[in-house]
Amino acid sequence: MKIQTNGVEINYELFGEGDCIVLIHGFTDNMAMWYNQIPEFSKQYKVLTYDVRGHGQTESPEDKISLDTFADDLYALLKALNIDKSFVLGYSMGGRIGLNFALKHPDMTPGFIFANSGIPGPVFQLSEQEITEMLEKQSLMEKLIESGDIEAISEVMAEFSFSPGFKDRELEVYQKYKGLKLKNDPRHYLPILKAIVENFQNPPDLSQLICPALIIAGTQDSFMKLEVAESMEKAIPDAQVKILPTGHASALEMPEEFNQAVLDFLDSF
Repeated sequence: MKIQTNGVEINYELFGEGDCIVLIHGFTDNMAMWYNQIPEFSKQYKVLTYDVRGHGQTESPEDKISLDTFADDLYALLKALNIDKSFVLGYSMGGRIGLNFALKHPDMTPGFIFANSGIPGPVFQLSEQEITEMLEKQSLMEKLIESGDIEAISEVMAEFSFSPGFKDRELEVYQKYKGLKLKNDPRHYLPILKAIVENFQNPPDLSQLICPALIIAGTQDSFMKLEVAESMEKAIPDAQVKILPTGHASALEMPEEFNQAVLDFLDSF
């Protein structure tokens, strides 16, 4: 379904009844990634999924893109759908979008789930080697994106998202994830990547998140070290960490365990 709000036409879907939980996908993904979560979560909750601006079938005007823009899109979407409150689950980039929203609208966010979304707390410091590796990965992505080769972009991002050897063990899951990425238009990826990097360099104050939070982390996550999850737990007033033996895309790599962790957290409200 599509709805015009905040100056763009947003592609979204609603499932189930009850308290709402919104699922926000990651960079180079779209709402199709939640195929393991929607059937389970919608048994107890109203589940809202949508394509973030610059992804899927949501409009992407040639405006400057920022995490604020994304958060404002979510606020406008919830208001347009007459949803006053919603739990927020953000995967990777989606966690940054959701956190921005939650800090702006704490009255609308009863609980928050960071799904492999690393936003370092103030005690966390990258080593020089880690900074170098991060810059190299960023440079690689920028060159890929500038090429406009959606096949290559999708392959690399899918490869980075799983634990070593997962592609060989679970080729069907890997191909399905890569396939949904192939349905995106990469024209807006570069400004989105720059917005993510800018947010990383000037991280929000996690101590201002007043709602309870669940931090899901993977032991083999190439984008988020476990030390980041630990620093987040220390910075957020009411937080708990769930560690899974996965790469970055825990929701796809171990969906049953991921879903149970989220539902256990939601059941505590």
